[in-house]
Amino acid sequence: MKKHLLLCALLACALAHAFEYTLRSGDYDVRITARFKHTIRSISYKGTLLATPSGYYGAIVIPRPGKFIGAGHTQGGEEALLDCRVECDGVRVEPAKDAVLAGGKLSVEKVSRYDNVLMRCRLELTPQGLVETKRFITVAPQDFYLFYAHIYCFNQAMTDYCALAADGRLIVGKFLKQKRQWHVNTEVKYVAEYDDATKKGALLYYPQVIPGMVRKATIWEVVKGYNKFYQFAKVPPSVPAGWQSPVYTVCLRGFEAPGADALPAAAKAAAEAAAKIPVPEIAAPAP
Repeated sequence: MKKHLLLCALLACALAHAFEYTLRSGDYDVRITARFKHTIRSISYKGTLLATPSGYYGAIVIPRPGKFIGAGHTQGGEEALLDCRVECDGVRVEPAKDAVLAGGKLSVEKVSRYDNVLMRCRLELTPQGLVETKRFITVAPQDFYLFYAHIYCFNQAMTDYCALAADGRLIVGKFLKQKRQWHVNTEVKYVAEYDDATKKGALLYYPQVIPGMVRKATIWEVVKGYNKFYQFAKVPPSVPAGWQSPVYTVCLRGFEAPGADALPAAAKAAAEAAAKIPVPEIAAPAP
């Protein structure tokens, strides 16, 4: 009997933290999942689903090959959510299941522990777009095999992409939807994905280019899955306690274009608009 009651209590606790809620501002709806540590679940722009609930978002710490930590990834351990604050126009709110929080500025700020990494992450949504910024400090020596600073599971319906590389090159291509493959694979100032059917797309703009490693800024095309963007941020293979990361910031804007040929110009215009979005300051988490 006691075992049954304990299992019921654990199930009730899990269900209580499994809800989702929506941040709404201007043309944007950003669905947030409490189950996966208050990370993004999906993003819509003018009613079009740009990013889907087909994978995880947020930050992922990978101390060893295959050992992922963060959001729903638990192969290397679980992200421990230590604090979370949700605000709507400067007023703290308690999100509830299927709640829609609408305003001029909405934010979700949290502190989590990933292995020996203590990280503060902030999402801020306004009618101008979404800003995701984060930084961390280590509380004990920490190994890094890889670190994904940003992840976005863009809709598998996207047909085209373009990126402005850090060295000034314009990269343009199409999703051929034939096999799994990687695109871009370089440090970028911005990257965009576009769906020629809906004439809408998503742009990720970096106020400061993030130094990368391995694939750097990249899109993983998975047929019938997603066109998933990763920012492989450069980190040392091993750091001591007290090591602090730089600030990792990306700005997301939706945009429209009349066709794929217009994507480079539309992405450039969206990037110019994203550059005007105020970026909130974020304090290092206190160890």
